[in-house]
Amino acid sequence: PDVNKVAFTGSTAVGKRIQSLSSQHGLKRVSLELGGKSPLIVLDDADVDQAVEVAHIGLFLNQGQCCCAGSRLYVQEGIYDKFVAA
Repeated sequence: PDVNKVAFTGSTAVGKRIQSLSSQHGLKRVSLELGGKSPLIVLDDADVDQAVEVAHIGLFLNQGQCCCAGSRLYVQEGIYDKFVAA
């Protein structure tokens, strides 16, 4: 088939397979977005209310249908309980 480009968002394993197959079949253009989880890191000196709001916006702004959705959250231990309670 006449395929000019393949774009894929998903796992690293499948992305590697697509890249390999595309090189074997002479396909020159491949766009891959692989394996990222876009972490949000909240440190002890953060404004808790603002951090909670940003965390909600980061995950739900595009209903999670975005490669940049903040779908992983790391909260420093010293602020963790306060963050969860907010």
